[in-house]
Amino acid sequence: MRRAFLFFFSPLVLALTIGCGGVKDSPPPPMPTPTPVTQQVTIKNVVVVIMQNRSFDHLFGAFPGANGIRAGVPGFTQTTSTGATVTPQLLTSTSTPDLPHTRNDFLRVVDSGAMDKYAFFNGVTSMGHYDNTSPGVSTLWDLAQQFALADNFFPSVMGDAPSNQLYLVAADDNNTPGTLQPFFPPCNTEVKATSGYTFMHVGDQLAAKGLQWAWYAEDLNNCSFYVSQENPFQFFTDAHSSANVKDFSKFATDLSSGNLPAVSYIQPAPAHSMHPGSGSVTNGITWLDGFIKQIQASPIWANSAIIVIWDSSGGWWDHVPPPQIDAQGFGPRVPMLVISPFAKKNYISHVQMDDVSILRFIQGTFGLQPLNARNQISSDLNDMFQF
Repeated sequence: MRRAFLFFFSPLVLALTIGCGGVKDSPPPPMPTPTPVTQQVTIKNVVVVIMQNRSFDHLFGAFPGANGIRAGVPGFTQTTSTGATVTPQLLTSTSTPDLPHTRNDFLRVVDSGAMDKYAFFNGVTSMGHYDNTSPGVSTLWDLAQQFALADNFFPSVMGDAPSNQLYLVAADDNNTPGTLQPFFPPCNTEVKATSGYTFMHVGDQLAAKGLQWAWYAEDLNNCSFYVSQENPFQFFTDAHSSANVKDFSKFATDLSSGNLPAVSYIQPAPAHSMHPGSGSVTNGITWLDGFIKQIQASPIWANSAIIVIWDSSGGWWDHVPPPQIDAQGFGPRVPMLVISPFAKKNYISHVQMDDVSILRFIQGTFGLQPLNARNQISSDLNDMFQF
């Protein structure tokens, strides 16, 4: 989600883009029942952490038992713009450059599902990955071995912020899958939405049921670090200036005082979100590990579920062609972790999921109805839990 990649796509341009270079459509999966699942009655607090711009193969491609990197998978052997042949490589540096990651960038490297144009357009670095010998990455792998990892989880949209964040909370991005900033301030000085969004989001649902929710953003209002398009609630007329949007500094107080909302979303600043080009990947992993341990040491841990996602693959190669369930997505695969006393232990879920699956899980946990038809297409996260 770098401000350097800001483009607005009209519906006409979107249609032309998809028609010229999109991934071939696959039929949507069978429509699940819209009735909320309510077996998660033991979970009282859901905490969703949104990290940045890493593909599944980039972080977990060598993880034992996962659908990862191996010879013969799509895009394993690629050709650079100079004609050199390259294959996946273990990165030696933990500080990586920011890679191209607009919607058009994703469409061209995915190459209609061939997954074979990363090296050509994004360079040899985009074929790089880490393993448990890479500094800090063993911490992520340890979490996956202690709890549950999904190896078939996709961003809902073939694009970057704000679309996937909007699908996370509303299963809708106002049909604007390009990168743009909110209509409302703060830190919205570049290409932005033309008006506030008024369709319903999960915050509305929770409030209507008398449940608290919050979006905690690190360095909120500090435009040197806060990235406005990563906060979906800043797009909404009824939420952008509400007390539900808080600086992350308030999280520790809310946690220790027993006032943590039923649903909390966490937006780390770039230095802590693992965003490429914002420092060493170990900085983000160390921050994430400390955040998780803070919750584990609190009274809420016994009835909580922490869900960690990466909002997009960030231009890093992944070998799994993303299914196309509608005109916007999915995007290339990213990791997803469930850390909870109720998570299956040392478990890898192969169930197809996306950002909307998290929305469905929250709705099922707290007895909320689907927001729209797209909300009903995705599976939930139940395979990750042992209820």
